[in-house]
Amino acid sequence: MIPITPEIIGPGIEEEYEDAMERIAFLLDAFKDYPASNETAHSRVVYQLRWLKQEIDAQRLPVPVHKSWIGTLCYVVGSCEVDDSKEIAKALGELKRILQGPGLLKPRHFPVVAAQIDDLVADIHLFGDPLTPDEIKFVADLEDTAKGIRSGQIIPPLTVPKGIHPLKLALMHAKRLENILPQPPNPHEYWKQSHFLQLPLFSAWRPYVAQKPPLGAPNPGLGPEAPDFTLVRDLVNTNVTKT
Repeated sequence: MIPITPEIIGPGIEEEYEDAMERIAFLLDAFKDYPASNETAHSRVVYQLRWLKQEIDAQRLPVPVHKSWIGTLCYVVGSCEVDDSKEIAKALGELKRILQGPGLLKPRHFPVVAAQIDDLVADIHLFGDPLTPDEIKFVADLEDTAKGIRSGQIIPPLTVPKGIHPLKLALMHAKRLENILPQPPNPHEYWKQSHFLQLPLFSAWRPYVAQKPPLGAPNPGLGPEAPDFTLVRDLVNTNVTKT
């Protein structure tokens, strides 16, 4: 792995704010026909987005922010019920990733991704030689990808028009290598290296080794967790039922 310099880590919370606001603006426009309310899933998302915009404008939001503050966002990313288009689904997923800390892949991270490939290839040869014909092709594809990233001819994330990228499938199904490389919790284990490579290479996650430390809000104002109004809600519902 190459040295992870401050330049690779990048700027502070202002970058996360900018990335988040770009997606908030897109989503608010996409959901502009829905009012901010608790009546529907789309309206709850609008409510959440407007609150996030307010807190980022006031610089009160830390990164990562506790999931209790973004419960609606976390829920709809999992349920997919407001994924009216691939672009909306992508923006929602990226916004959640930004606010929870992993963040987005940037061009300054590309050398890290190439170095991750180098490390995996080295371990495949160290622990797996002699390789099978399929593994030889797999390693050659990895090496070509690293070379392409360094030359600028390949720009992560790697995508295909439909289905799963062939290199991702190869990474996912290298069962002999997974079994023959050191087992957890050894840092040379195949599964962990493959998983941490797939996230930036195919899904544009910031590389794990280049993640930022927790970033405090410039104007702290939120508690560590959102208030729990469950008891208040239950009391209100109980009184309504009695009435």
